[in-house]
Amino acid sequence: MCLIYVFGALIVITNGVYSQGMTTLPSKQNAVRDLFVAVGSPVKILCTEGKEIRVEWRLNSSVLYSNPILYIQNTSLKDQGIYTCHQQNGDLIQTLSLHLGYPPSPPDVYCWSPSYPKRAICSWTLNPDPILPTHYITTYRTYSDPLSSAQQCQKWEEQDSQCVLEELKMFEIEPTLINITAINALGSATRIWPFLFEDIVKPDPPVNVTVMVMPGRKLSVQWGPPPTWLDPVNFPLKYKVKFYWGKPETARTLGPYESNKMVLSGLVAGRTYYIQISAKDFLDGGQSSSWSGPISATIPVN
Repeated sequence: MCLIYVFGALIVITNGVYSQGMTTLPSKQNAVRDLFVAVGSPVKILCTEGKEIRVEWRLNSSVLYSNPILYIQNTSLKDQGIYTCHQQNGDLIQTLSLHLGYPPSPPDVYCWSPSYPKRAICSWTLNPDPILPTHYITTYRTYSDPLSSAQQCQKWEEQDSQCVLEELKMFEIEPTLINITAINALGSATRIWPFLFEDIVKPDPPVNVTVMVMPGRKLSVQWGPPPTWLDPVNFPLKYKVKFYWGKPETARTLGPYESNKMVLSGLVAGRTYYIQISAKDFLDGGQSSSWSGPISATIPVN
């Protein structure tokens, strides 16, 4: 296999030979050759070696034109497909599969720790989407120890663009560096993203939220810590309660509370209230969790 990485207006060919002016693919009737091209790049391919003969190019079995040279000046995604070159009698000379996309851009990285101090999770996106199959190499190490061997960031929940970092050091002065390299047939790009463990703490939302109507136009609200928060004793959480009626934009927020229950009072009879809970590290590290899903309760008229 011949694999050439080319950027911008150039081409990558696997199982073929590349030249900037024109590409000639060897004649192997049963072989399908993959051609990877950046969107907007030109493609120029000669059907046969040697003297010109009358041939016909087809795209996905539909006839394009009779010419020994397949030439696309400015490729777009609609040009993807299976191209075949045929003799006048219909015999197949060669087949190629044209794949269009983009070389990777440096990944946009976001890391958070829903299970402090056990682990952190990093997620990333590429903009624009390279479209072509892309794989990632992800490692991390401590900035203060550049000679230490980098650790592999293991795939998280079978997601290609998420990984989990474990055994991170707490209360470090120097950041941890995660290195994410995206690779596809058109090239590669790397992002090195620094973070302090305590700065990326973000619990998952509280669970098992319940609301019970009490006499005197009150609501008793209770909830449980997120199950992913592995050490609620040594690393406690604090909570905020959001409630509203009508539009969510009118919500009021109360707290923080150290316990997992509180009472809403002074409510209006006949009104339906919606309650949500968020959690945050007790020492204010990192960010608050997302809000739990709304739970509703209606204050009786009588």
